[in-house]
Amino acid sequence: MSDKKAQFSQDYQKFQVKIHNFVVSHNFAAKVTEYTDMFNTMASISPDDMKEYIQKSPIFLKARNESLELMERIVALHKGLEEIFKMSEEELGKAYDFELAAVDKKIASDLKEAANLLHRFNSVSEAGRKAIEQADNPFFSQAL
Repeated sequence: MSDKKAQFSQDYQKFQVKIHNFVVSHNFAAKVTEYTDMFNTMASISPDDMKEYIQKSPIFLKARNESLELMERIVALHKGLEEIFKMSEEELGKAYDFELAAVDKKIASDLKEAANLLHRFNSVSEAGRKAIEQADNPFFSQAL
């Protein structure tokens, strides 16, 4: 075990540099803030404020709820990564059994999932925007 811990400690500095470069080059902190703010804004809109669109377009409600769920998961993934990035050497070692490969795998997996969720979020949000446009279209309203 001590060899494993010693190797972890030796490789940890390179890992920290890699994480720092990732955080800076991908503007990670700003993205965490952006996604959190977006989620909070979405969640703060009351159903009464959307009642007109909900009545005119059930598609809107479905898209809104799905996009809210997706953004909640995106925020959770980013907050989890943020926690990993802030862990001390000892905390990270204990949490991942002194295996930096396991940490790398977790980070890669979470980033991939977040990217897929962001893609889905954009598609669902676009469907919601189209539903609003249709609901606001006077010709569409008359057809109902």
